[in-house]
Amino acid sequence: MKIGLYSSVSTSANVDAVVKEIGRSADAGLSSYWAAMLTGQDTLTTLAVAGTKVPNIELATGVVPIPLRTPFALAQQVATIQHVTGRRFALGVGTSHEAFVRDHFGGEWDRPVQRAREYIIALRDVLDRAAAGEYPFPLAPVPQVLLGAVNPQMVAAAVELADGLVTWAAGVVTLQEVIGTALSGRVAPFRVVVGLPLCVTDNTSEARERITRLMGAHDGHPSYQKVFRREGAGGLADVSLVGSEAELAERISELEDAGATDFTPHVVVGSQGERTRTWEFLAQLATDAAR
Repeated sequence: MKIGLYSSVSTSANVDAVVKEIGRSADAGLSSYWAAMLTGQDTLTTLAVAGTKVPNIELATGVVPIPLRTPFALAQQVATIQHVTGRRFALGVGTSHEAFVRDHFGGEWDRPVQRAREYIIALRDVLDRAAAGEYPFPLAPVPQVLLGAVNPQMVAAAVELADGLVTWAAGVVTLQEVIGTALSGRVAPFRVVVGLPLCVTDNTSEARERITRLMGAHDGHPSYQKVFRREGAGGLADVSLVGSEAELAERISELEDAGATDFTPHVVVGSQGERTRTWEFLAQLATDAAR
């Protein structure tokens, strides 16, 4: 299992902050950097800028909401990013959530699974045609296309149509019972990128309270509520990885055993001491994974 990072700044800070975090990730030996795209700066553009400044780390979206780009427009931007990053880009797309789609993106929320299926098919068609030279934006190679998915119907769509999936707030139960079951008949390689909040600390109650305070809005999204019920959790703080190095190493190993191909933690710390411990822990995980 590869060790990456799920950005803690891409949705709230400026380009320089993202470039700095990517640089730190690369210096720590992490294999990839995944950034969400919500109501902040344009993540795709930010990753393109970062790719010209920081080498030796995969750059990826986790995820681009499909209402924000037509398939053709996204394919154009992907081709550009592949070029400027030296072919280090992976594309995660997803339906996002009803509140974002209606309140911020100006779209309608209906048939999200069907919309995702139609979008992936159309996007992959444009990407393949670009790679074949049909459009004047050269694309080689076609990047991996992953779908944000944590519940059965969306997972099934990812397994059928994508190269992998990106999860958030999902633990071992979802990996085994939902994703593992869906993958039982697939032969081709499939990437399972698992994102969860992470904090190396001796004060677990304070860390979980911090996660609830900063990220508790996730608990209100219906798709995640289904995941929490499945995982036997009350919310995001309960599925987060919080504890000592030894405790977290064991839980991360369980994720790998359950089928994760990439672990991309979202660092949520409250002190410089926790920050140092958490980054040192990630660097050691990356070193061990590379052996």
